[in-house]
Amino acid sequence: MSNQFMFADETSQQTTKLPTEYWKILIVDDEPEVHAVTKLALNDFNFLGRGLKFYSAFSGEEAKRLIDEHPDAAILLLDVVMETDDAGLQVARYIREEADNHFTRIILRTGQPGQAPERTVIVNYDINDYKSKTELTAQKLFTAVMSSLRSYRDIMSIDQSRHGLEKIIAASANLYALQPMNSFVDGLVQQLSWVIGGAKQTLYATSNEDGSSYKVLAAHGEDSGVCVGQTLRSVIPSKALAELEHVIANHGSYYGDDFVLLYCRSHCRSHGSVLFIGGLSRALTADDHHVLQLFSENVQLAQDNVVCLEDSDQFLARLADQLMLHHASHFNGILEQNSEVRLAYAVAQKVAAEDAETTALAWSLFAQARPLLNCASDAAAAVETTCQQRVARSLRALGHGEHEATQNAHRALIERLERWDGLGLPEGKQGSDIAISTQVLLLTEQLLDWWESGISDSDIAVRLKDERGRYYSPKFLDVVIKSLPELRTI
Repeated sequence: MSNQFMFADETSQQTTKLPTEYWKILIVDDEPEVHAVTKLALNDFNFLGRGLKFYSAFSGEEAKRLIDEHPDAAILLLDVVMETDDAGLQVARYIREEADNHFTRIILRTGQPGQAPERTVIVNYDINDYKSKTELTAQKLFTAVMSSLRSYRDIMSIDQSRHGLEKIIAASANLYALQPMNSFVDGLVQQLSWVIGGAKQTLYATSNEDGSSYKVLAAHGEDSGVCVGQTLRSVIPSKALAELEHVIANHGSYYGDDFVLLYCRSHCRSHGSVLFIGGLSRALTADDHHVLQLFSENVQLAQDNVVCLEDSDQFLARLADQLMLHHASHFNGILEQNSEVRLAYAVAQKVAAEDAETTALAWSLFAQARPLLNCASDAAAAVETTCQQRVARSLRALGHGEHEATQNAHRALIERLERWDGLGLPEGKQGSDIAISTQVLLLTEQLLDWWESGISDSDIAVRLKDERGRYYSPKFLDVVIKSLPELRTI
């Protein structure tokens, strides 16, 4: 080993105070002196506000265990010849192929270049740099580590952005549903955190109705799992807390030395949201400011759309409940005027007399949604179709209803393709898991269609017997089959 590379022994390095955050460096070499001088040569290294933390292995087998323990290592300084002539090369192959780690930068160091020719190694092994120990001065080592860390930073930034983009794409199909909206914002927060330079923490918090509290909806970085669901005031540092009230009151922004607070104005509510980015490793540029402004405008607009849609759902649910209350107070008159309601009531009385009136009331809503069900043909029972998605989304407002008849109608519309034998959609409910009110409404619809088509009671009885235990409860169908002549008169 070259004497110019040996600067000091291991003990002098132990007194160095490392920063609170590190880039992990794995040193794999069977010579203890190499570990010592490598740490000494890089003892004051700093990149993006982070120092280095070293982990050592002295053989190929130790190296493999170290790699498994630290998959987030930025750089692997790897000797070629250890317990065998190609131990280092086997480690390089292990990290790429078996550990499936393509992020860690591998710098191969060899004291015997002729034994592992550079051209051959570069071509046959997925390494990122090749250095001869006899030529590797402290300055060259510094340069190699710096360039490798920059590459690692860029690769991780791209990968984080990819994960963030995947979340956005996965959520975009259901952007206006509450949970996918959370996922959408979470993906944007994650990507934004890296686009502006690898912030330590990014939080997006939305206000309650009166603006007295802002709760974290999405988080990325330090303590992200802990922060979600907490109030913003309880999780941001004191220096940001001191500026928060001013930012909210003025609907403005604040750019500190290492953090940003940005108010996201809402166009449909009195209070918007707040974006916090902390632990910045560099000063933000004008382009960064522009990206943050776009985020605040467009993400808040998407969330506003969700709020408006939820308001619409609640409004329609209240209307449906009011309609059911009105029908309930005039139930006898509706029975006289509407033969379909009378039929639903008669069928319900046969199997669930105590709930017959509520089930008959549900028919009023169920029947109004029947045009949406035209695409739900027999073929739809084999696979979940876009028709089912259309129905579920179009009628989800009914799911917010509080009246029992509203709930029965919504449940029947969602369960319309479920089967007694468990082979239906979308959940594969079986037997009594399917509400009896659902069976009443669906069979009422079926009888109306058959009678309108001119099918005789005897043929209807044959068809119902064929569906016995498949689509409907056997006990339920037995009662209905016996009552067909009576029900037809209605």
